[in-house]
Amino acid sequence: MIAVIEPERAQHITHRRLFPADMALNVVLGAVLLLAPGAVDRTLGASPLLPPVVYRVIGAGFLAFAGWQLVVVLRPAIKPADLIFAAVMAEGPVVLLTIGLLMLPFDLRLAWRVILWIGDVYMLLLGVWYLFVAWLQVTGGRRGPSKR
Repeated sequence: MIAVIEPERAQHITHRRLFPADMALNVVLGAVLLLAPGAVDRTLGASPLLPPVVYRVIGAGFLAFAGWQLVVVLRPAIKPADLIFAAVMAEGPVVLLTIGLLMLPFDLRLAWRVILWIGDVYMLLLGVWYLFVAWLQVTGGRRGPSKR
């Protein structure tokens, strides 16, 4: 066995702990971005940073993803395809946020810039974890094709 965690344990942690916690975070972020884009813009830095419609679209994306996460949480088990989709949904925004933080001239307050970088790293690690758990489910933690 190569994996440092049993596949069943990783699946349980992801399905019953990580997914619900991330879903709650996505609901809060989505609601705030959708309902109060102007307040978000003013809080982040020198307003306007982005048009309100951009915040609303991002908020709707968070809420849609949280809705999908709820469907997955209500299932008896999480499938590798669910984990791969969740990883893609985590890593896509990582790329966009990284580009935005590095290349766009946003006049962000330092504290918010740090928080956004922390969020970026969180999403990166979350996506990696989801892929790892999918790999554990498919292979049982062994290298090479599954013998199941």
